[in-house]
Amino acid sequence: MAILPALTAPVQWFDKKRGLATGISVAGSGIGGAALAPLNRYLISRLGYEWALRIMAIMFVVVVFSVLPCIRTRVPPIKKGGPLFDLSLFKDRGFTTMYFMGLLVTFGYLTPVYLLPTYVVKYGMDKTTGATLVGVFSGINAVSRIILGIASDRFGRFNVLFTCTFLGGLSCLVFWLNAKTLAMSVVFVIFYGVNGGGFISLFPVVAAEIVGVEKLAAAVGMLYSSNLFGNMLGTPIASAIVSASGGSYHWAIVFAGMVPMVGAFLLLSYRLSIEPRLFVKI
Repeated sequence: MAILPALTAPVQWFDKKRGLATGISVAGSGIGGAALAPLNRYLISRLGYEWALRIMAIMFVVVVFSVLPCIRTRVPPIKKGGPLFDLSLFKDRGFTTMYFMGLLVTFGYLTPVYLLPTYVVKYGMDKTTGATLVGVFSGINAVSRIILGIASDRFGRFNVLFTCTFLGGLSCLVFWLNAKTLAMSVVFVIFYGVNGGGFISLFPVVAAEIVGVEKLAAAVGMLYSSNLFGNMLGTPIASAIVSASGGSYHWAIVFAGMVPMVGAFLLLSYRLSIEPRLFVKI
């Protein structure tokens, strides 16, 4: 609830450097993930999970309330309010495309993060290694969000969002399926970390390109509601696939890779309807 309003604020204040601004703002969650993975493990081992959760909750409250005075919107809010879900936005093909892209991509986006710690144990590594890999992923993810934001301003926001989302899914099929050693697991984490962060940083940026800044707050809220289903059900579905496959991760990895790729091609179909030439900034 806290992060979504914060995501829409930087997008309103920038135009030429919108990708960079949003990339910097969402890089914080990657840095947090890199720090919290080992910190959580330490707190649980020393204090138990109850106090680990309490300490995390206190930290979140302090951080969120400390940054509230810094958040300003450029577009004034609608004084009379409006509908919670503005269904008229679905009349725009671009908005509808983004909605279903967000629905699909999130079914696979977090699956590697949650399954990797148990996956590496299957191949002789320990849980600490799995937690470390998740921390490495988060750190790389934070840096990549800034880099991909710069790239989107230079090469086109639609182009970069499609490319990084497609490559993120492809990396599951190419690298994760073959990650039977620590070295290959690191390769996968690096490649997935570089590309996976683009969806988070560029999703609101491309939304602004489609609906405009004036409708952005309502549009982004609705677009991120599509993420609910994938974030809530994606990893449980993948875990159920692992169980149904007798402990094999093969088809769960295929699921995690294919779903984002389908979402990427949805975006590509809309992008080509705007500009059929591939190597044009858009």
